[in-house]
Amino acid sequence: MKENILVCVSNPNNVEKLVQRGKILADAFGGDCYVLYVCSVEKDELDLNHIRTKQLFQTIAVKYQATMLVESSNGKKVSSIVADVSNRKGITQIILGQPVQSKFEMMMKNSLINEIFQIVEGIDIHVVEVGREAVVQGVDYDRGIKAQLVKKSKDYQLVFDSNLPDALNGVFYKEASTDFLNGFFVITKNEEHTVLKVRDGTVESDTIAVD
Repeated sequence: MKENILVCVSNPNNVEKLVQRGKILADAFGGDCYVLYVCSVEKDELDLNHIRTKQLFQTIAVKYQATMLVESSNGKKVSSIVADVSNRKGITQIILGQPVQSKFEMMMKNSLINEIFQIVEGIDIHVVEVGREAVVQGVDYDRGIKAQLVKKSKDYQLVFDSNLPDALNGVFYKEASTDFLNGFFVITKNEEHTVLKVRDGTVESDTIAVD
């Protein structure tokens, strides 16, 4: 019997463990494996951390030949979104990560797992024990500002307020700990993000795929 697996992810530290488990189950039952990321931030308010987290999840999904699904919460409960996706995709098994909790924590918290149990029917839920580690924050970045990349010599130069017709439009996120123009330039097209490394205001041309 074909079984479709839905892997719910949120923490980059645990994503590969969960997707790997989902892929094993999907292969064993001849079904499809889906990876679901529910983003609580509106599309026009995404910061660099959200964008890079989404890209990491997509990379892991591709690695395990799973289908990546990204849903905006738009004020809805995550459990409702999981249920809706499960209905649309014919999901029969759901995989969730759950940090180890004490009995007191389990009594005090109304977990996502309990909510999903209450609203889905005929779906098996697998709870995978994961660590308590927080999301690695890494380098801090300033708030993104609109910028452009302009071709100069072999590479692209970061500029602001440019009206040049051939300029590439995007958002620049500067490293907060430096006065130099170091950070990332993000180009958004059809809700997909291309993240380019900026060093001293320059992006190497071989990292840009221009349509």
